[in-house]
Amino acid sequence: MDGRMRRPPPVENPWLKIPSETPYVLEIDRESIERYNAGQANPDRKIDTSLIPEPFIGNPSTAKLVLLNLNPGVAEDDARAHARRDFRTAMLLNLRHESQKYPFYPLDPGLSQTPCAQWWLRKTRRLVEECGRERVANGLFVIEWFPYHSKKEPRGGVCESQWYSWQLAKEMIEKRKCMVLMRSKDHWAVCDERLSESPLPNSRQNPAITAANFGEDLFSRMRKALT
Repeated sequence: MDGRMRRPPPVENPWLKIPSETPYVLEIDRESIERYNAGQANPDRKIDTSLIPEPFIGNPSTAKLVLLNLNPGVAEDDARAHARRDFRTAMLLNLRHESQKYPFYPLDPGLSQTPCAQWWLRKTRRLVEECGRERVANGLFVIEWFPYHSKKEPRGGVCESQWYSWQLAKEMIEKRKCMVLMRSKDHWAVCDERLSESPLPNSRQNPAITAANFGEDLFSRMRKALT
């Protein structure tokens, strides 16, 4: 993968062309992902193309609170979860920006046993308790700096589909959404220097959305944004 900025991000959503079966790699990303994996000695940093990418979660049209994360990880039961018809359907609707009852699908009660849901429920529990599950599911939007799964974050690099995620992040800035970083100012500064000014949690290892992690004032603003 090439870490240099080469051109403005694309306008069209590339995830409309996600393959229907493994390997789940966009054609525009294939060369860079294969080259990266071939040169990566640490297996934990290799891209897992057997899992459906999650470059973003939620509805950008109804977004009120935007979380900027690094990349989706890999959990022990992810393969089983991604094979579930209901979870696959939710993921693919999300990638196409199509309507569903829980746009932030980790908060869909029917998907609560998936590793994705369990991880995000831990991070958003306080918001859900104070704002309500459906309000959070409709107003929360997460953007990943890198779209593909790996056990540990990949070392640097840019694949073509990232430009779309970065475009979404810039749109959220222009719309003056409440935005916070979950990890890595440096990564998001590659996209736009303004994003590096977003606040970070006190704990990068556990970026839970709580008053203790972000401060009472900021947590209050996040809560108000969702209500």
